[in-house]
Amino acid sequence: MNSAMVKKLFFSVLALAFMSSTALAEESAMSPQISPQTMSFLDCYEKVLTHYPALKKKYEELAQAKAEKNLALAELFPRVQGVSSMTTTDDPVGVFGMLLRQESFAQNDFALNSMNSPRHRTNYHFGIAGDMLLFDSFNTISKIRSARRLVKSADLEADFTEMEASFVTLESYLAVLLAKELLNITTDLKNVIDQDLKQAEDLNQKGMILGADFYAAKVVSAGIERELNRTRAMLKTSRMFMNILMGEAPEFGWDAVGKIPGTVQDQGKLQSWIAEAYQQRKDLVAMDSMIDAERIESLRQKTSFLPKIYGFGSLDADSHDLRSSGKNFTVGIKGSMDLFDPTYLGRTQKAKHRYEELKADRQALRDEIAKQLIGELANYETVTVDHPVLLQAYRDAKQASDLTAKLYQEGRKSIADLLAIRGVYLETASGLQQLLFSLELEHAKLLFLSGQLNEDGLHQVNTRLKG
Repeated sequence: MNSAMVKKLFFSVLALAFMSSTALAEESAMSPQISPQTMSFLDCYEKVLTHYPALKKKYEELAQAKAEKNLALAELFPRVQGVSSMTTTDDPVGVFGMLLRQESFAQNDFALNSMNSPRHRTNYHFGIAGDMLLFDSFNTISKIRSARRLVKSADLEADFTEMEASFVTLESYLAVLLAKELLNITTDLKNVIDQDLKQAEDLNQKGMILGADFYAAKVVSAGIERELNRTRAMLKTSRMFMNILMGEAPEFGWDAVGKIPGTVQDQGKLQSWIAEAYQQRKDLVAMDSMIDAERIESLRQKTSFLPKIYGFGSLDADSHDLRSSGKNFTVGIKGSMDLFDPTYLGRTQKAKHRYEELKADRQALRDEIAKQLIGELANYETVTVDHPVLLQAYRDAKQASDLTAKLYQEGRKSIADLLAIRGVYLETASGLQQLLFSLELEHAKLLFLSGQLNEDGLHQVNTRLKG
């Protein structure tokens, strides 16, 4: 009886478990698939800014420059120290001084024997001592001015690196959009070609088309399939590159929003680009601040021989037994001036040549900016001129593909002719997308090189990409 009840209970539980698993399977089958996260250009840019190692380095350099400025400012404030010592001696002068400082002189201490050969004595000294710069011929003020300019330079360098990060992000994001568009074009064409080949295979089996044409068409189709595999790998790789820039895992899944614009932007004139660069480039302005800081440093080294005046003071307590003590204070002013400093010439020459070196670096940077703008503007002019040519070629290739398909249906063109012209269409369509990619990227590079890829520029780019 008990065995029968156990079997009945077992089969009931088994049936319930089967029904539950079936219901869960149906629910999971009916639930929609989770689509990958969509991200705009600005979304990616925010992630890149958080991760970009070069920008983190610039922020650390900025923090160091601020710390150096604080060190220079600290020289204007008094320095206070606590001091303590324990001394035991039988030196007559030392013992005499200890007795005075401890306020422990007695009548017997003036005995000649005691003064000539005193007993050893111990002194416990406690005190607070401080000094403060009063005047150093503006040497410290010059150091502070130089440090402030170096802070400004480091801040501008960080801003320029942010702009660099924005361009790198845009380049990678455009590469994702390009790969995505090429994959769509190739996939659509491959589907059409598969239908063409299926129809051609039926006709070939009926002996209505030449076998040579059919197999030649299959070779073209294989080439299209290889191109499809290449574009899939291109999309995967470009997305992984962007993931690395954002600090994500390479396999992180997301979908780019928008498409590459098909319009040409104003290319402007070379002199306008160069003038904007000389005015807007943050790294160039940072170089100016650094040069100004070195100019101040050079002047500071030249005037370093001038007098320096300090105030000092102390509060002291001296005791023999730590129960009673004598107390005294000291205040005063001291000054110094270098009459002969063997390092003076070397220091001044080093600062002078460092100043001249930075001026040469600035001129080299200006020349490099001009050369880069000349090259990029030439590239942009080339793709701008190529755009209407390739756009017309794309339209012609599409028209040729459609007309050849009609002629093939009428039996006036072979399947090999049709797939060959479809291959030309794919090549032209892919070339047009790559040209649009170059148009957008080259213009963005002109903005970057001229220092205009700022926050407003990034929002305009994001709007263009969203269409």
